[in-house]
Amino acid sequence: MVEVADEPTGRNTRRKTRTRAALVRAAQQILAEGGADSASIQAIAERADVGFGSFYNHFQSKTELFATAYAEAFQAYVAWRDAQIPAGTDPVARFVMSVRLTGRLGLLRPEIARVLTSRLAEAAPGEHGPAGPGLRVAILDALAALNPGRVEPTDTEVTVIAAAGAIDAILRATAHRPAREHARLADSLARDLLRMLGADDDRSAALLAEPCPPATAPGEDH
Repeated sequence: MVEVADEPTGRNTRRKTRTRAALVRAAQQILAEGGADSASIQAIAERADVGFGSFYNHFQSKTELFATAYAEAFQAYVAWRDAQIPAGTDPVARFVMSVRLTGRLGLLRPEIARVLTSRLAEAAPGEHGPAGPGLRVAILDALAALNPGRVEPTDTEVTVIAAAGAIDAILRATAHRPAREHARLADSLARDLLRMLGADDDRSAALLAEPCPPATAPGEDH
């Protein structure tokens, strides 16, 4: 016998999912506007168009909600960035494209960029921002590829901190610059980081000559 799902239970699950998503979207909007510190739970619930009591069915505090909202924006950024880079791209080219895309985030995915930059000043370089664990791995892979057999693990810490801090700083800076400057700043940063990692000028020029349009239109989800 085929069992039929309990329709009321299914409706409740869908409603809870919609309510949680609405709260996260509202929190992301508030983060992007820089109003997280002053926002009350009542204000968040009103923006999400849900009942005040519904908040506590999903989150214990607004701190937990904002942490979740930031984490989900970060995950969306990583998924978008990685979708732009073809599989099999060599480590150095992958690193360069990651930096160029991240520096263009405010232009290509402004809604995500505003959320991420809202908390960059509070974190150590690369701790929670776009130069998080995934991009730090890309830095190490590029460093190893450019310096085969010559890089000791103990020598990489300062390099990773410097590169991660520069990537986060460029994203924060572009938030206050005209859109036309984003690509220039991103590519200049990529050139400087390549030089720091040991690439020669010819290789840097070749990598930066590659086009950097997104494979998907801004605003598309993946």
